[in-house]
Amino acid sequence: MFIVKIMEFINSKRMDLFQSLFFNLYEKYNGDADHFVEEWFRRYTYATLKTYFKEDLFRNDLDEFFNKNKNVIKAYVKAYWSFCNDPNARPHHIKVAMDFFGIKELSEKELKEKFREMVKLYHPDIHPNKKEATLKMMEINHHYQILKAFLEKYGGE
Repeated sequence: MFIVKIMEFINSKRMDLFQSLFFNLYEKYNGDADHFVEEWFRRYTYATLKTYFKEDLFRNDLDEFFNKNKNVIKAYVKAYWSFCNDPNARPHHIKVAMDFFGIKELSEKELKEKFREMVKLYHPDIHPNKKEATLKMMEINHHYQILKAFLEKYGGE
């Protein structure tokens, strides 16, 4: 049971990272959710556990964990990646992301400027509260990925 809790923690952190990088990961894996889930979640979890434990201690639990959770993880990934295929189908997400950055007219130049301004304020190496900064950077990256996906698909100035 202890190993399963560790796997849940590892995958929770991986999912947080995925949410903030989903468009870049979509491009890197060419939208192949099966390959992505295998490499990004399963192999990473295996490598992390192997660093601290003997394989025979976690191998069966790892197989069981991913057999049980793979479809849920894949559905979650596909939901995010469906946005990359047609970001205009969800205009609310675009508006929320633009409001987050304070952008009135979306352009690649303005998005990059606003992104850099926020990173200067909230980067964990600069901000005094590392945990708060890390969470804020995840949020910044998430909204940036949404607008970046939209610009890649439909262009901008």
